[in-house]
Amino acid sequence: MPRNNIPLQAFNRGIVSPLALARTDIDRVALSAEIQTNWMPRTLGSMMLRPGLGFVGRTKEDKKAKFLKFIFSTTDTSLIELTDKSMRVWTGNAIISRSSVSTSIVNGGFDTDLTGWTSADETSTSSTWANGNLQLLGTGFNAAKRRQTLPVSGTDSGKQHALRITVTRGPITIRVGSTIGGDEFITEASLITGTHSLTFTPNSDVYLEFSSRLNYPVLLDSVSIEASGALDLPTPWAEADLPLIRFDQSGDVLFVACKGYKQQRIERRNNNSWSVVAYETNDGPFGIENVSGLRLKPSAISGTITVTASSPLFRSTKVGAIFRLESTGQTASQTLTGEDQFTDYIKVTGIGDSRKFSINRTRIGAGPWTGILTLQRSVSEPGAWVDVATYDMSNGTITFDDELDNSTIYYRIGFKAGDWTSGEIDVSLTFAGGSRTGIIRIISVESSVSATAIVISQLGGTDATEIWTEGDWSNKKGWPTSVSFYEGRLWWAGNDNFWGSVSDAYDSFDDTTEGDSGPISGRIGSGPVDTINWLVPLLRLIMGTQGAEASLRSSSFDEPLTPTNFGVKYPSTQGSAGVAALKIDSGAIFVQRSGVRVYELNYDSGLYDYVSSDMTTLCPEIGLPSIVAIDAHRQPDTRIHCVRGDGKVAIQIFDKAEDVKCWVLYETDGLVEDVVTLPGSVEDRVYYVVNRNGIRSLEQWALESECQGGQLCKLADSHVTYSGSPVSSIPGLSHLEGRSVVVWADGFDIGRITVSGGSISLPSPKSNVVAGLGYSAPYKSSKLAYSAGMGTALTQRKKVDRVGLILSNAHAQGLTYGPDFDHLDDMPRDEYGAYVPDGKIWEQYDSDAIEFNGEWDTDSRLCLMAAAPRPVTVLAAIIGLVTNDK
Repeated sequence: MPRNNIPLQAFNRGIVSPLALARTDIDRVALSAEIQTNWMPRTLGSMMLRPGLGFVGRTKEDKKAKFLKFIFSTTDTSLIELTDKSMRVWTGNAIISRSSVSTSIVNGGFDTDLTGWTSADETSTSSTWANGNLQLLGTGFNAAKRRQTLPVSGTDSGKQHALRITVTRGPITIRVGSTIGGDEFITEASLITGTHSLTFTPNSDVYLEFSSRLNYPVLLDSVSIEASGALDLPTPWAEADLPLIRFDQSGDVLFVACKGYKQQRIERRNNNSWSVVAYETNDGPFGIENVSGLRLKPSAISGTITVTASSPLFRSTKVGAIFRLESTGQTASQTLTGEDQFTDYIKVTGIGDSRKFSINRTRIGAGPWTGILTLQRSVSEPGAWVDVATYDMSNGTITFDDELDNSTIYYRIGFKAGDWTSGEIDVSLTFAGGSRTGIIRIISVESSVSATAIVISQLGGTDATEIWTEGDWSNKKGWPTSVSFYEGRLWWAGNDNFWGSVSDAYDSFDDTTEGDSGPISGRIGSGPVDTINWLVPLLRLIMGTQGAEASLRSSSFDEPLTPTNFGVKYPSTQGSAGVAALKIDSGAIFVQRSGVRVYELNYDSGLYDYVSSDMTTLCPEIGLPSIVAIDAHRQPDTRIHCVRGDGKVAIQIFDKAEDVKCWVLYETDGLVEDVVTLPGSVEDRVYYVVNRNGIRSLEQWALESECQGGQLCKLADSHVTYSGSPVSSIPGLSHLEGRSVVVWADGFDIGRITVSGGSISLPSPKSNVVAGLGYSAPYKSSKLAYSAGMGTALTQRKKVDRVGLILSNAHAQGLTYGPDFDHLDDMPRDEYGAYVPDGKIWEQYDSDAIEFNGEWDTDSRLCLMAAAPRPVTVLAAIIGLVTNDK
């Protein structure tokens, strides 16, 4: 009977499909496993009992949650918890909370009036009550303001406060200081539409001020001092929408896209102030120009206006949409109330009388205005202004003729520094020639032919025009479904469209921007693209659609994308599922449209583009029934976590240089629903959201260095830890009420204890305790018929009669072995003639081969079993195999 010693020198080949177990001709299969659950292999080849999960805290009301990573730097990170229309923030594994203070705000809800608020309106501005809001209307130069003084008691001085501010229509400027109009406590900030929670620490009474210089009304819904407890901000996303959320980060801002919702910004200020606000652009992107003949007529060129359509156009889904209107002729108008104030410009062209334009001056109110108005011109383009004429205190309309035939001249009028004395005046320039483009935003729809809008950039006149363009984003036209930063631009994508912002201007899509920095927009235009599932910024910007992976590229590999140099290619036609993709170095990992297979995108220098390859070739079933979330961490190894619909996690240990693609399975007593990772120093931090009988908790992987024995060994799930003076009771286990938990105390496994009243009672006082749910780790090798050269054929009968194990950091009773999981033996209790005591941790174990209770079979296997909380790392196994003809 031939005898062979079969070395299992690496456990980093992972699970192979049962359909491939007979492929013993493939080296990767020869070292793979049929079952490898709750083992964590390393790129170097060993495998350890996987780390336990430490209990961090429960999600809001135990609701299903999605966590977004906030990484300002590797040492400044947070987790954003999103549940049903709610957001909380975890920093340092604790929820950000607000303190209890007695400071209060009078009439912060503006329910019926502005009682308690003092007006500080500048000339020609107004701050008024409007349907439960504080409405602020400036002039463009002067600001409308309201203030309130907040008395701060001695006990609240030096204690952090937080303002809860809800802006209905922004932006609104806030200042919080120790003096009237000061900003010592909260530096002047612009608050856009949404909800803000801003912190400050007063050492005196507080002066709170809201203002706006905009010449259209902004609305403040409410302001209050936050109540004590967890920070909780409203969001627009329902629970069912959470898997569709995509985001990318720049500095302190997360830009968020979600199918069916307007884009949002999650903002952080001063480390502890957070906001959830709308992402809005005021200059695009716009679609194609109207060709229907329908005409739009604005009622005024600035402020709040009525827009009338010549045929049905408006519907409620157009609220929030922007329109660009081009006038026939040009009017620039402005209310002037001080020095250094000018109108917008008009552009004058033509010859003879066609160049004439009118200047109108109308005083406001009963009193006169006092000062000198100056008409200025700039040649060819606005900016280089020179004086042309001056006008005194008279009112009325005059005509100006510059007699500069065939020249392009820009004109404006206003008060230079030192030329205004008093009073208010409306001044306008009107030119019959040319055109002017302005932008409006719809704020309400009255009928199919009438809507109310605010003017974002001044219109050129009030005549009806058929030259108009609607913005690309609205509830009617849809919102982007993915977002990413690439080459200094913010990119959005949705349906079959993509948009890149003006370079380094993430809120601008102004298509009049000249040169290569202008915005980019285009269409994919091929295949099913109802939803662009993800954007990944690699050497090229890759878009994952339902039917293919599209590559946005310039004409040359090293050239940047520009408005005139971009194109779309389709290097892969696998199509993607609705799961966010991962960027790993210069490649990407994504879930194929089946929802089960995982693919990798890598650059192919022969094709000059990215190509896809299957990462689940040898184990295509690993993603069943479906993959619902993925993330990866890089230290100590690159590991890709694929959360499955059945609550298990398929993990791939991935190292391209070492050709390691090792799939293992992760199971816990509960259902894993989400995964998120954050950078760490030696080891990255991995978090799972786990549903255990309706209790949903955020749980963190223990570090591998914490799972090797010692006083604290964190090999238990949903565990809590204690270190201190000896105690007989361990609290903090209410999330495991009534459950039997394993307990590691002062370096020993002391058995199972049932949680009662949120705590466990120890048999004797202990100083270092880890208590949590136990788990087991089965390993079953692939077929042990490796090579015809060893005389071992698949159909030959075989028997394993001994096994040699090389272990590290191994509990003497932490590993059992055998031919199957029903017949497992303990490790020997005798080591070189000496008895092995209970609880011994072998730092290294490399003894003689031990007897193996194998049987004759054509399919002999090696099975190993480990169980928490006893640590074990397997470095290698040498299998003694006897073969015989059947």
